[in-house]
Amino acid sequence: MRHNGRTPLLASTMRPEHLNLREGDRHMAVCPDCQTWHRLTRSMITPHRSSDGVTASNDRPRRYFGDKPAGGRRCPGSAQRITIDITIEQWGEKLLTADSTATGRRSARQHYKPLPAPAKPVARMTPARVSAADALTAYREHLKKCRARNTADRCGSTHRCADGARLAALYEQLNRTQPRRDREQREDARVDALLTRYRVATATKNNAAEWAKHREDTVDATKATAKRSGTTVEEANNACRIRPAETVSEFRGPGLHC
Repeated sequence: MRHNGRTPLLASTMRPEHLNLREGDRHMAVCPDCQTWHRLTRSMITPHRSSDGVTASNDRPRRYFGDKPAGGRRCPGSAQRITIDITIEQWGEKLLTADSTATGRRSARQHYKPLPAPAKPVARMTPARVSAADALTAYREHLKKCRARNTADRCGSTHRCADGARLAALYEQLNRTQPRRDREQREDARVDALLTRYRVATATKNNAAEWAKHREDTVDATKATAKRSGTTVEEANNACRIRPAETVSEFRGPGLHC
């Protein structure tokens, strides 16, 4: 096999991921023309067909990456000489360096914030509650402003404009249903008061039970300590008594340590 007449490529100048110099494996390299892997025979790339995607005979497309088109032309990169001027250890170090550099160039993982929920349409919003007094005030203010205008459709003694008629109908409806709504509000307030009273009573009862349990645990621990060291001695030791002058304590003797 004769070389293709090109200048030999130095392995130290090639990309480390385009070489395979692992010990125990067949040395391989990527063809500089067709960018496919091929074996190295006598430091030359094995002759192969061109892998440009289609064949020269029947224009059959490649079935998979690396498929050799039968009857295609000889690749110009065949028999390219490659001079192995680096050791396996040097090639491995360059491969690790290239891998770490590529890892550092990768963009950080993006965290997308959840989209806020869309606002409720205005047509579906619940309007604020209006009382009969508020409707009457709005109706009276409208009458003052409307009668001051110099238009033909203004509110008169018996005639009402469109806005005046709407406000009057609203006041009449609210005034008719106001007693029922007042009863509902009083009932809601009563239920809220009962629930609040129940929650407060339950919380107070639970706190009292916890404190009672804590007190029992503390008393039991004190009694256990007194029994271990002697009830009489423990009670006398914890008692603070004022003794009269010239009296002798009942705790005396050669075994007493002060």
